[in-house]
Amino acid sequence: MDVHAAMVDERMLRRVMALLVSFAAMAEQAATRSAPVRWFVLVLLRYAEAVSEDYVFETVGLPLSELEGIAPAGNDPDDALRLAARFYALAAALCTLLPIGNLLDRQCERGGLASHAASGHGRRGSGWIAKPNDTS
Repeated sequence: MDVHAAMVDERMLRRVMALLVSFAAMAEQAATRSAPVRWFVLVLLRYAEAVSEDYVFETVGLPLSELEGIAPAGNDPDDALRLAARFYALAAALCTLLPIGNLLDRQCERGGLASHAASGHGRRGSGWIAKPNDTS
């Protein structure tokens, strides 16, 4: 596999992971909504979860599971949070396929960590070094 194809695959995996995390956030938000709204959102997200689960298992190379009996079928807020946890787990499974090398350096180059760095953090070398918290 050439480098360009690997970069495209990595970019696609990151986009799918972002989509799975956004589905999880929608499920978490649905837990706080009224019962009719929660029902409608969960119906859509359960279909997305079934499709996502098949895709992730195929991509990771795991055998298709028999988790249909475990999937939440109710419309309670707890069911919405369980569905969110399943989306997070699927995103984490895809995360295992990403290359680990130079991940922090790429974040630093794009400025992704600079916006989240607190005033007590300073950059030293190639990584971020946290200064001790002032507890006085």
